[in-house]
Amino acid sequence: MRNRLMLLGSLSLGVLTFSLAVSAQAPARGGSPPPGAATAKPADLSGDWAPDGRRGGIGQSLSVSDIRGAKRGQEDDIPYLPWAREKTLSERSSTGPDLGFASTTDPQVLYCEPPGVPHIYLWPIKTKLVQTPEAVYILHEYGPFFRVVWLNSKHPEDPDPQWWGHSIGWYENDNTLVVDTIGFNDKSWLDSSGYPHGEKLHLIERFRRSDPNTLRYEVTVEDPEYYTRPWTTAWTYRHSPNVELMEYFCTENERDRQHMVGK
Repeated sequence: MRNRLMLLGSLSLGVLTFSLAVSAQAPARGGSPPPGAATAKPADLSGDWAPDGRRGGIGQSLSVSDIRGAKRGQEDDIPYLPWAREKTLSERSSTGPDLGFASTTDPQVLYCEPPGVPHIYLWPIKTKLVQTPEAVYILHEYGPFFRVVWLNSKHPEDPDPQWWGHSIGWYENDNTLVVDTIGFNDKSWLDSSGYPHGEKLHLIERFRRSDPNTLRYEVTVEDPEYYTRPWTTAWTYRHSPNVELMEYFCTENERDRQHMVGK
C-alpha cells in the first residue's frame, strides 16, 4: 500500500472551490428532512465523477486558507478547540509538506481502516452516484467503500457509531442532493492532515450539478467536542463517463507486506 499511496500522491486531485457559508437548513440531530423535501424534484447526479485534475496531489487539507497543509494547526479558518489543535499537531500525516509515511499515525494507512467522511473525497479516485427512489448509493473506487443515503427518511434516535455514520437525504432546488449524517465513531480523521472528530460529528453535504460535466461538493462540519463552530469547505468533480471504476483495496496485513491488489 505504501508504494501505491506514494504513486497516488503524485496524481492530481480536483481543483477546489471553497465556500465559507454554513448550512442553514440542517435538521436537528435525530431529526427528519425539512417540510416539502419528499415532493422536491430529484436532481440528476447519476454517473461517474472524478476530481478535477488541477488542484494538486493526494493529502490536501480541508482548510480554505491552507489547502496544502503547510500551516497545520495554525490555519485561520479551522475553529479548533484547544485540545483539538493539540490532537491535530500530535498526529503524523503520511502526505503533505511534513511527509512521514514510515512514521504516520493515520489509522487508515496503519490499519487499513476506512478513511471516513469527508476524508475519502480527498483521494484521487472516482466516485459513482446511483440514484433510486428510496436511496442514493455513493460508491467509492477505493476500498471499495460505499454509503447509503436514505431518502425522505429520518435518523434513529440513538444510532450505533459507525465509520460512515447514518445518512439521510433529500433534494432541493431541482439540482442539489443534501445529505445529513450523524452516528459516527471517533476512529477516523476528517482529512489527511489529522483533523480529529468525535461521536457528535454532524455533517451536511451538498452535491450540486452546476453544469452537465461539473459536480460541486460542499460539506459543513459540526462537532462541538472539537470545534467552536460549524465550518464549511467545497470542491468540484468532473463527469467521467465510459471509464470503468478501478479496484483498489487494502488488506489487513498490507502494511507489512506492501501488497495492493488492483484490476
